Amino acid sequence: MSKMVLVEAHPLLRLGLRQILGKVEGVWEIVGLDLANLSEAAEQNRSAELLIFGMPIETEAGWQALAEVRRVLAPKRILLLVDTMPMQALARLPEGSIHGCLMKTASIEVLEAAIRLVMAGGQCFPSGQMAPAAHEAPSMPLGGMASSALPVPLNDMDGVTVGKMAMPVTAGAQLLKITPRQYEVLVLLSRGYPIKTVSRMLNISVATAKTHACTLYQRLQVKNKGEALYTALQRGATLDWETGNQNGVSYERGRPQ
Repeated sequence: MSKMVLVEAHPLLRLGLRQILGKVEGVWEIVGLDLANLSEAAEQNRSAELLIFGMPIETEAGWQALAEVRRVLAPKRILLLVDTMPMQALARLPEGSIHGCLMKTASIEVLEAAIRLVMAGGQCFPSGQMAPAAHEAPSMPLGGMASSALPVPLNDMDGVTVGKMAMPVTAGAQLLKITPRQYEVLVLLSRGYPIKTVSRMLNISVATAKTHACTLYQRLQVKNKGEALYTALQRGATLDWETGNQNGVSYERGRPQ
């Protein structure tokens, strides 16, 4: 059984995040820690497969806490969960020290995709802020871990601002080897919309929307929406499309209410 260690200072937030992480597919032992019991829990939780760090690293206290957690627990991989994207703090990190950064408001599917990607040896960072280059020295050293995997950008559906142009539907479809309509369905599903809403937004029947979803799962060789999202991100799709009307479709770019 793989071990996932969650470090979050606030008890209620820690409990909530543990419940969310418990819904991620896979067999995980999830351990929640705060800094007060870090040392006494170190022996049982050292070298965990994945550390989820939920404290703000843009503050001096959070930055020091991250350094201490890495020193004491020596996790194999680290994924940051943040309230706001700490761009300046990310730029200070040594290459390979952190494997991903995700908003706490991310959907379960996005969180699951990020965890799968990190566990597979990849990285997930907001577009325009990938893992720091090797020549960039941090102002406060944390030490580094080797990582040869290329980072994979996340899209902006969970508060991460995309720095590059949104991918046209045709380009995304060609990249994933699915039809443009199937790509549109995947984009809307990735934003958390239920299949009935997807059918309404694309002006197709629910049955047709379900058929598109099933077919794109088959073409991506996945079993569900979470795996489809992971596979699409891994292949470089932005899971977005240019603003305005694409293939006769327009929709609001926000998350569903």
